[in-house]
Amino acid sequence: MFKVANENDINARHPMDLRYMKFVRLMLRMIDSWPHQQLRDSKPVRFRDSRFLFIEGAGVGIGGLFYVRSHYKVLPFLEIGQTYLTIFLSIVATQRVTIAWFKSFREVITEFVLKIHLFYFRHKTKYTENVYQRINRLCSIFVAFVAVEVTIGVFLFNLMPFLNNYKKGMFNQELPIGKVFEHSINYSLPYVDCYTNLIGYIVMTLINIICSYDCGMFFSGVDVCIAVIVFHIWGHLKILDHRLRTFPTPVQMRGHQSGDPGDDLMYTKEENMKAAAMLKDIIEYHGMIMRFMTKTSEAFGPTLCLYYVFHQVSGCILLLECSSLDPESLGRYAGLTVALFQLLIQVSVIVELLGTQSETLKDAVYSMPWECMDTSNRRAVLFLLHNVQEPIRLKPMGIVSIGVQTMATIIKTSFSYFMLLRTFT
Repeated sequence: MFKVANENDINARHPMDLRYMKFVRLMLRMIDSWPHQQLRDSKPVRFRDSRFLFIEGAGVGIGGLFYVRSHYKVLPFLEIGQTYLTIFLSIVATQRVTIAWFKSFREVITEFVLKIHLFYFRHKTKYTENVYQRINRLCSIFVAFVAVEVTIGVFLFNLMPFLNNYKKGMFNQELPIGKVFEHSINYSLPYVDCYTNLIGYIVMTLINIICSYDCGMFFSGVDVCIAVIVFHIWGHLKILDHRLRTFPTPVQMRGHQSGDPGDDLMYTKEENMKAAAMLKDIIEYHGMIMRFMTKTSEAFGPTLCLYYVFHQVSGCILLLECSSLDPESLGRYAGLTVALFQLLIQVSVIVELLGTQSETLKDAVYSMPWECMDTSNRRAVLFLLHNVQEPIRLKPMGIVSIGVQTMATIIKTSFSYFMLLRTFT
């Protein structure tokens, strides 16, 4: 789907000329989350209005609740667990539909496309060009990987119930006694018998394919958007780290090579003025990154909080479903369990890049030739050193930082709750 290098990307004149940015726009357009009015580069997709998508997601969740209400006394937990899972999936998907209703989200996407994207910084130095090319390749590969991942995931999610129905002989002229059709999503539809009638089964299967496709778009669209933003902020942090570590000494400002005698000399008055201008530019650059990360945390805060709560709950349910270790349970839930844990690890590891890279800024600032500067510039360096003490992280709603540590806590807690629930079942 995507090649690492492409002539169109090389000749791009705007971030939206890049293929992976076009794909991000397509995914957000499919869930009506692209800021069309602010960017004015596309039009909304027909029949993909967020209000209809909200009704679709809410309808799946409410239908699942009605199904649980009418079957929880008849079916054991290990069979009805999938419906609990799809209810939680619908809650997350429905919330993600509403993300574009908030001004903060539209402002973050607009600012990223028009100001923050590394495309606008690529021509400043050779190093920034190299960082831009690396991030461009990384984003292209990641977006292609997610596209394949979603396609395979949605296909398998709907394929497994079909195979199970075929094994049970549900497509024979006479249905097996005591058997019902299995669906990827269970909910109660009025006036439609979709569990013992073939026509009803086909209708519900088509509905489920559409709903599962949309759910995949809700999850992958926002996840890809967050990942691309994080990759670019990571690139900005690498550029900032490089600028700090290559801050010219007095001798380098005079055209000599580093290591020549006289490196420890003080800056002259004119050189201090140049150093002050460079420090001001670095401080403003760091401030731009910090302000954008604050806006990003505010825009994606509720989404990420609900996302991690979902993984906490779904992890317990899926582990419990797989605990019987029989072929039917593993065939139905093992793939979904691996996929959801992979999504949790994927998002957490990507966001952890920010904290890891920003930790290096403290040493980078201290490695600057501050001892050669005058008092005013030393104060500026001290101010910058104070600002970089706190690592740059996504901290949704100011509750908890997103990263590997939070991911490990969720997985550990899921296993603990799983062992507790196992004793009751």
